Amino acid sequence: RAGAGAGGNAGPRSLSYNPAENAVLINSDVDGGTYELHVLPKGSVGGEGSSDSRRGAGASAVFVARNRFAVLDKGNHQILVKNLKDEVTKKCSPPDSATDAIFYAGTGALLCRSEDRMILFDVQQRATMAELATPYVKYVVWSPDMSLVAMLSKHAIVIANRKLGHACTVHETIRVKSGAWDDAGVFIYTTLNHIKYALPNGDSGIIRTLETPVYLTKVFGNTVYCLDRDGKNRQIQIDSSEYMFKLALGQRKYDVVLQMIKSGSLCGQSIIAYLQQKGFPEVALHFVKDESTRFELALECGNIEVALSAAQELDDKDTWHKLGVAALRQGNHQIVEFAYQKTKNFERLSFLYLITGNIEKLQKMLKISEMRGDVMGQFHNALYLGDVPERVKILENAGHHALAYLTAATHGMKEDAERLEAVLVEAGIAVPEVTEGEEIAPLTPPKPIIVGDNWPLLTVSKGFFEGVLSGEVDASAYAEGGFDDEAGAGWGDDLDIDLGGDDDKEKEEDPLAAAGLAAGSDEEKEGGDGSDSDAGWDMEDLDLPPDVGGGDDDGGVSAPRSSEDDDDDDDD
Repeated sequence: RAGAGAGGNAGPRSLSYNPAENAVLINSDVDGGTYELHVLPKGSVGGEGSSDSRRGAGASAVFVARNRFAVLDKGNHQILVKNLKDEVTKKCSPPDSATDAIFYAGTGALLCRSEDRMILFDVQQRATMAELATPYVKYVVWSPDMSLVAMLSKHAIVIANRKLGHACTVHETIRVKSGAWDDAGVFIYTTLNHIKYALPNGDSGIIRTLETPVYLTKVFGNTVYCLDRDGKNRQIQIDSSEYMFKLALGQRKYDVVLQMIKSGSLCGQSIIAYLQQKGFPEVALHFVKDESTRFELALECGNIEVALSAAQELDDKDTWHKLGVAALRQGNHQIVEFAYQKTKNFERLSFLYLITGNIEKLQKMLKISEMRGDVMGQFHNALYLGDVPERVKILENAGHHALAYLTAATHGMKEDAERLEAVLVEAGIAVPEVTEGEEIAPLTPPKPIIVGDNWPLLTVSKGFFEGVLSGEVDASAYAEGGFDDEAGAGWGDDLDIDLGGDDDKEKEEDPLAAAGLAAGSDEEKEGGDGSDSDAGWDMEDLDLPPDVGGGDDDGGVSAPRSSEDDDDDDDD
């Protein structure tokens, strides 16, 4: 420690230890830069025994070999390599004329600091191996295996690999005080009032706050060893679960991630946002209780089952619309129909029934449009159905007698054409001419050939986490032979509810049964008129006429029932 009369910069600035020779180098800024070399007796404990001490002029003295150390001689602009007797064994010029400090970089190598870059210099070959643009670096900290290096400047931390390949840069608004690597390869550093972490992939965060600044010396497990401003050793306990989780996720150690998920040691919006940002929404699902967030995450990872469950809890128009869009992308028009019904989106429903060939429900949509007084919807449904008499009636009721006449005459409805012609003549309106010829044919929609349930569904692959948590993938299989993301089942496999096979078994395994969206009976699948053929209707506010209401006693239409409901009926 500096004496009482020493200036503010007279104290030691850095220390370098050589365990092979039990030697210590202490650097200070006295007289423009000096160093002290102390070779301690081997086997001494607690400072017992005298040490062999030497002192010399020079800046940034660091060990470069078992019995060699390098010193930067700024006056002569040279790097001096000395032995433990403080004798010069080699001289070489620094790689840059602006070099003002040197740092340890492994055996026979140095990191040379210039104003705007760091240079990796081979002392033996006297050659520049690599360089990296950096802010003005104050400290250099190597990881235990020398694979990564953290270069600390006033307001930034630059992390690079052994050959100065840039990994990431972490910027801070408050001055960086110190840092140390833990055994897992995470850099822990301190600012004025925080202990923080930085991962090699650029992720960083706060571990805990500090009442007073500390200077890290070592990180082991959940314990941080440091010095306070009084020079006293301190131990601080930290929670490493957050950065260890992120590290395992980045290194694809999914078995570790899964263990942390099941232990429930992680929670909070930051973890959820991180998982979503890194492309693991299916993992974030297991941390979220809020239904709105669950719904968004489920859509992102293509889990229609969870999205449907969340939508039923939220039950708002925007949620059902988003679910319908996502289900349509996967080809699950059964869910699309259910979502459109919930939002009373009649136009989309009509078009859905058109492209799926559901003529019976199109006829119901025509009746509903008539009851709602929706003339355009009524006309569109009549077009979809190819119902020419209905179109003539709609045009006539709307006062478009000329269009009604043309429609009737074009489609061979002579009685209606004559009646409408008389109306036009009586009103003094010119009767439109109808062009006849072989090329002219009425516009009628094609008849559906196959009417099924869902289309072949888009398969959305399940990840490792979802497979293990659902019991489809054994966690030990990952540790033994790795896990292939493409080999697992997909969401489409769960939701494809009518692709043949054992119908009873299919009903039992159907994940949509609980939501009332399970496949219907064989009679329904073949296009029959089962009692539940109007799947999913929920139009309580519409008083449907008897010929539209379907088979339910209350005039409404219910969703298809699952096999469990059928079993209950058998018990009754």
